[in-house]
Amino acid sequence: MLDKIKESVSDVISGGKGRSNDGPQAGTRAEKRVKASSAGDSGRDAADEPESNLYECPSCDSVFVAIDKETCSSCRTSVEKIE
Repeated sequence: MLDKIKESVSDVISGGKGRSNDGPQAGTRAEKRVKASSAGDSGRDAADEPESNLYECPSCDSVFVAIDKETCSSCRTSVEKIE
C-alpha cells in the first residue's frame, strides 16, 4: 500500500510524467495542472518552490505530504520521513 501511495504522490509531483496513456482521460487532470502552472508561471523557476516530502506515522500508519512534519495530526506520535 505504501508503494502505491509513493507512486501516486510521485506522479502528482512530476505532473503525470511517466504515466501510460490508458485512454482519452488518462493524465488529463495532471496535464491541465502542468499547463496552468506554466501559463501563470510569471518567470519563476521550479527551484523557487519548496520540495515536499512523505512522512509516515508508525503508530496509526497515516501518510502525510509536507515540507516539514514532526508529529502525526491524528495521534501526536513522531512521524518518520519516507526515503
